[in-house]
Formats: sequence, C-alpha cells, structure tokens
Amino acid sequence: MDYKMIALDLDDTLLTTQKTISDQNKSAIKRALTKGIKVVMCSGRTHNAVIKFADQLGISGSEQYMITNGGAIIEDMNGKIMYQEMLSNEFYREFVQFVHDNNLHYNVVDNHGNTYTSSEDWIDKYTIMQAHENANGLYLKEPDELPDDFKIVKAIINGSESELDSVSAMVHEKFDKDYFVVRTGIGFLEVFPQHVNKGKAIKVLAEELGFDLSEVMAMGDRDNDIPMLKIVGKGVAMENGLPDVKASADYVTADNNHSGVGLAIEKFVL
Repeated sequence: MDYKMIALDLDDTLLTTQKTISDQNKSAIKRALTKGIKVVMCSGRTHNAVIKFADQLGISGSEQYMITNGGAIIEDMNGKIMYQEMLSNEFYREFVQFVHDNNLHYNVVDNHGNTYTSSEDWIDKYTIMQAHENANGLYLKEPDELPDDFKIVKAIINGSESELDSVSAMVHEKFDKDYFVVRTGIGFLEVFPQHVNKGKAIKVLAEELGFDLSEVMAMGDRDNDIPMLKIVGKGVAMENGLPDVKASADYVTADNNHSGVGLAIEKFVL
C-alpha cells in the first residue's frame, strides 16, 4: 500500500520519555516528507506545544497540517484553522461547578491555547505543566470573570494516576452521555465535545485532501489514540502502549525510546 498520510501522536509515541525526537525518527519522517507524504502531528496538545516539534522536522507551510487539542482543531502549519469544535460557555460553567463541588483540580483551554483555572488553595502541578507546554500563560479566573460567550476546546481534570483512578468513574458518569471523556496521559482526564476525537479529525482531513482512509497510517500509545488506530488503513501501537491500544492496532512497533515511529515508517512506508 502506498500511504499518503502518516498521523503521529506525540507524547510517548514520537517523543522519547525526555520529550525529544530520536535521530532515527527524524530521518524516517524527513524521507517520508521528501516522497510527498503528509506527516500530521495528532496530539492532545495545543498549537504552541506541537509547532516546536514540527519545526524540528521541517513540517511547515500551508500544504502540511496538524491536529491539536485531541481532534478539536485541524489547522495548516501557518496556523489557519480549517476545522474546530468548541464546548459552550454553559458547559464550561457546569464543569467548573462540578470540579468545585468535588474538590478536584482542573484547567480548561481556549482555541488560542490559553490555559485557565481557579483555585482555593494550590494549583496542581499538571495544570502548571499544561500551561507551560501551551506557552501562553496561565489565567486564574472564575467563569463569572470571563465573557458570557467564552468557549473552550477542552476541559481537563488533573491529578496523580491514583487520584484520577479514584474519580474516573464519577467523571464518566457525569459527562459520558453528552461528551467524550478520555485519559490522555499521566495526570490528565480530559473532556471534549462528544464527536471530537483523533479518528474523526483524521477522517475530516483525509476527505479534505481527497485521500482514502486506507491510505493513512497512524501511530499512538494511549486510549485517546484508539479511534484513529481503528479508522485508518494501518494502525500502529507502540510497544509501551496500553493493552487496549495494542489490541486495537494492526501492528505493534518498538517503544518510544527505541525509535518505534521511525522503524514503522521504514517498514511500511519507505
């Protein structure tokens, strides 16, 4: 199969544990780009937290694309938004009330990559990490301190793995009916618009570019990657991926610290 597009999750997939891109991954991706293949970073991260890695790989311009915020935004590498799905101000208020009622820590992100939270006492380290990655500042605001038309792309409950394990069922029970709830990484339990996920976004982008989904390869390691691994022609899970992710994939490559992405591209694309 001649693949026309490769969709890559970032954390614990393309990136090593140290948040770097291995030389083997860089080399394979650059060779794919020279063949005219679209290499699309597909991440729960925001624009600023993705673009720096795209720059390292030479993925740029209006003919290359990235999927951010877990599939809520598709944009070209010049930052032109082609598709976005937002969560309403009503949801934002309901979510913050739920967080306060249950003494949880949270942040929400708008479509410019700004991070917002509010805190009675201390700010969770994962909220600070999120804001640092977004590179757009952290705003301490209650919903009443923001405009009535303020919308967000995602809402995130933060905490240690054990803390999130203990509240996960409650969060799913509260929001599953109308929204997409998923663990995206250590410390992050995220709520998206109901039909927003990486698989849906890849489908939208492939249709826009005139590609069949059978001509797309995708790679990932966590629950939020499963929709894209299932929908594409070749779904590749990382060796370090969760069991459910491996079960959803067509192939399991090496782990993120041993250039699993580069090895899969060499095997199936080059």
